[in-house]
Amino acid sequence: MLKLPLAFYDESGRILPPRWLYSMLILLCIDWLAFIFSLASRTQTSELLAFFYPQKESLGLGLAASLPVLIALSLVSQRERLWKKEYLAWRKWVIPLSQLGVLALLSVQLYYAMHHHWGFETITGVKIVFYSIALYAISKSRHLKWMVEDWETPNP
Repeated sequence: MLKLPLAFYDESGRILPPRWLYSMLILLCIDWLAFIFSLASRTQTSELLAFFYPQKESLGLGLAASLPVLIALSLVSQRERLWKKEYLAWRKWVIPLSQLGVLALLSVQLYYAMHHHWGFETITGVKIVFYSIALYAISKSRHLKWMVEDWETPNP
């Protein structure tokens, strides 16, 4: 008996990541995207970074906090290559790395809220709500847990 509908399996019979996982992980890595896009525009790098990150330490904190999420995204997206090289232990780190990254991002936003004396800022509030939802979704998803269990062997 299949745990999920047939659409959630690849042609080899392995459970695919949930559709929402990639978009959520990319949104959690928004600091990396802003950093890379600002570097792509060589003439306006400092202006773009100053616009998106008026406080210089906020970029560094955001990049450091979202690094575990970026690693989890890389692991999930490169699973075929890792299986071909017969690396298997990485699968156990996908969910904990994602949770650690979300907790770090959430703590950065709470630090900024505390730093601004708990004054309401819309973007901070939106990020706190999004990070809380992401943490709940990653922690409670049966699909993710079954996926990690299913990925124990590279060729089912």
